Amino acid sequence: MISRAIIADRAVQPGSHCPDTRPAGLPTPAAEQRARQDVRERLIRRFPDLPSETLETAAAEAFAFFADARVRHYVPVLAFRRASGQLSEHFAAPGERGGEA
Repeated sequence: MISRAIIADRAVQPGSHCPDTRPAGLPTPAAEQRARQDVRERLIRRFPDLPSETLETAAAEAFAFFADARVRHYVPVLAFRRASGQLSEHFAAPGERGGEA
């Protein structure tokens, strides 16, 4: 098995370490907006039967929960997981809620 990663157009040889890819500063407002849009689109794909207003609200509440996070890089992933988990819990069919009948 060949292990190979491409980071910043540079190949990393097997056994070597990847360069630090953490962002140096805060994300720009445009990057934050793209992240919010991506989360909304992912929620739409995961929950196609729910109204878009419900998904918008869940995404907005999840991002609001992480509004004071000092590390902003992971907020979109965490917001998606939070919104997705809450939607799954609230809108799952009775048989899908882990043992409920």
